[in-house]
Amino acid sequence: MKRTKYLILGTMIMLLAGTVYTWTIIAKSISATYPAWSAQALSMTFTITMMGYALGGMASGIVVRRTGPKPVLAAGAVLFPAGMLIASTAQSPAPLYIGFGAMCGFAAGLCYNATVSTVSAWFPDRQGVTSGTLLAGFGLSSFIAGKLFAAFAPADGSRLWAAGLRVLAGLLLAVLAVGIAVMRTPKEGELVLHTDTADTVRKKPAREPACDIPTSAMLRTSSFWLFYIWVSLLTAAGLMLVSQASGIAGETAPALSGSTIATAVGMISILNAAGRVCTGIVFDRFGYRVTMLMIITSFGIAAVTLILALRTGIFPLLIIGFITGGFAYGGNASIIPPLVADFYGRTWYATNMSLVPTNALFTSFASVLAGRIYDRTHSYMGALFLLAGAVVLSLVIFLALRRPEERNKNRE
Repeated sequence: MKRTKYLILGTMIMLLAGTVYTWTIIAKSISATYPAWSAQALSMTFTITMMGYALGGMASGIVVRRTGPKPVLAAGAVLFPAGMLIASTAQSPAPLYIGFGAMCGFAAGLCYNATVSTVSAWFPDRQGVTSGTLLAGFGLSSFIAGKLFAAFAPADGSRLWAAGLRVLAGLLLAVLAVGIAVMRTPKEGELVLHTDTADTVRKKPAREPACDIPTSAMLRTSSFWLFYIWVSLLTAAGLMLVSQASGIAGETAPALSGSTIATAVGMISILNAAGRVCTGIVFDRFGYRVTMLMIITSFGIAAVTLILALRTGIFPLLIIGFITGGFAYGGNASIIPPLVADFYGRTWYATNMSLVPTNALFTSFASVLAGRIYDRTHSYMGALFLLAGAVVLSLVIFLALRRPEERNKNRE
């Protein structure tokens, strides 16, 4: 179908926009060039990136509804390459904070929201699998781009990482230029149910949204805040797992080679992408409750198996924990777009959806907290128990959460 081109292009944009998550790989190469820079100074770049990402998503949500995706993608096409180029000149941490952190982070938020909201509008019948596919591209970026960047710019003390950032700048500019030319929202009446013309929806949506309300009204609902807290808890849990995965593997099996640990940790990225697509499929087929329970269960299995792996040193338990944890972390990101559309409608979708990722403003510190716990205890067990606690709280919130119309019915 003709609308498929928007999904393909959107996935390409998301794949490149997700390069902000390759920071740990980039930082390793930069650290080898400037060994005097502390790990804390370098890690601050990623914290700034996540803050910029959250703010960019909010700005995108406000602008996209009024202007469509083109101006937002155009802003991303300026900020992303410029930020990469500024970062490539770094001889102190400041250009990294400004270029990669603030500018690229903000651009990633702009492109994320504009792409997801626009492409999802072309697939009202497949909201879950569409957003899952787009977010799989976003999640795979750290794995694919990270591997390529590490191969191109190894941590050997050279400044090849600067050339790598310039290459990324060129790729981002090229893909976003195509996005500016092609990406648009469907016109009124362009998507016709049950026909076989080029731009049609073959399947009727499983159900209509519970309501169609603006952001101000959404913020007055208990369902939004329950879901926001639920997402925040599991995002923090996922960030703790991702940021400390190598250390957890090393503590579980100290005799493992570096390449084996890297392969084990890589399972998280692969299952992260798979979890995003699978979550979208499950949401479309079974709705939000089954999907949320699947994510909670996967996180719960991850917490239990990783705690047992750390206690026993059994490597297969570690692999199970990484697989289920990566799957759940990806699913947690993937459920946001379809649930917001299902709960609060499509008219204000871009703005409403942009508010949920603002949890990155504080959940980005979860990795710092996990690191501090390790520094004090010299073990990752405390961080894993904290992760397990977040999962238990998410289950309590899940039991209280209801779709707006369901909440209304229960009150009648």
